[in-house]
Amino acid sequence: MKKHTKQKSKFKYKKLKKDLHWLDAISDTGWVSKADMDDHEPAKAVSSQMWIYKETKKYITLFGTYSYDKKGNIEFGEVITIPKIWM
Repeated sequence: MKKHTKQKSKFKYKKLKKDLHWLDAISDTGWVSKADMDDHEPAKAVSSQMWIYKETKKYITLFGTYSYDKKGNIEFGEVITIPKIWM
């Protein structure tokens, strides 16, 4: 019987060296009181334990999980793209 081996693509992504902090937009879709409106502020977000998929002058795209499909192609999960102006 011939053993079936899957060809995995080379993992070329670098892990974040330190946590990434940014202010993130928040929203509220229901009715909100004046007091709640006065308290609305951006969320203080943090990404850690993620890999860099792509980085440009304007944004960074990260992913937190990955797997390989039946053909050995990589797939990504927990993907986030953050504008650098937010960081």
